Amino acid sequence: MPTLAVSSFSLHSQLGPLHLERREADGTLACTTYPFPQDHSLEEFAALVRERLGVKAVELCQIQFDAKDPARIAALRKGLDDAGVRLLTLPIDLGDFGGTNPQWRADDEARSIEWFRIAAQLGAEFVRVNAGAPGGTLSPEVRPALVDSLRRLGDAANALGLTLLVENHGGTSSDVDFLLALLQDVGPERLGLLLDLGNLEPLVSLSHARFSDPSMDVSEINFEPLYDSIAKLAPHARLVHAKSVDPASDGRPLPDLPRALAIVAAAGYAGHVSIEWEGRLGDPWEQTAGVIAQVRAAFPDLD
Repeated sequence: MPTLAVSSFSLHSQLGPLHLERREADGTLACTTYPFPQDHSLEEFAALVRERLGVKAVELCQIQFDAKDPARIAALRKGLDDAGVRLLTLPIDLGDFGGTNPQWRADDEARSIEWFRIAAQLGAEFVRVNAGAPGGTLSPEVRPALVDSLRRLGDAANALGLTLLVENHGGTSSDVDFLLALLQDVGPERLGLLLDLGNLEPLVSLSHARFSDPSMDVSEINFEPLYDSIAKLAPHARLVHAKSVDPASDGRPLPDLPRALAIVAAAGYAGHVSIEWEGRLGDPWEQTAGVIAQVRAAFPDLD
């Protein structure tokens, strides 16, 4: 039965530091940490999602894990089971499968597969990797290597009973034609699409900019291309992120989620939906509850 889930990123301001990595020019890995307070552990978050929001599934982001040793993963699995909450997706944000160095790509593949094993231990259905670095620009010459990496990763995910997804996640990965061609080249048996309703232009670039400057003016921005892109991608979605961010200065919701969800429904989508509140204003639990209400209105059959 299709499930409604809440992403741990919706509560990123309360779940502890975010750990984002990048490769330097010499291939070394550098980590940037955003020091958010840890008011709740990931298993406490899962229990609170069920208690406060009435939702029985979560998405846990790899960049929010405080550890990944066997004891920690066993404790997290027990916490999920005790709360009666299932893990739907484990999004993985490491590596760059659009890079030009085969040794670095192989290392990124191996580290991603390690997280696949963790996802399987936690009972996930999906794992999500990036088609290149998030927000990055991919040159045409690296496309064959990207396809090869995703084929190997898709096979590894399938062997663990998981479905591999890529997401429109900014930069080249949010280009509709690029994504549709990539899905075809890798093959539907190895790769599916996680359609994020907010990670399309012009909103995705705006969201990244507003993370540093929440008050920036968006009154002159035309958001119609966002909905055109959703219409093109919706027929191919295996999972949907219902994303919402802080409204525009004139009060317009970003995105217009009922409109976006209606487009997805009209395309015949009948799968899972995961909530991502990425705003910085207001209480994140209350904001997430508001997004849940909009999703349930559009998809009343979600468990």
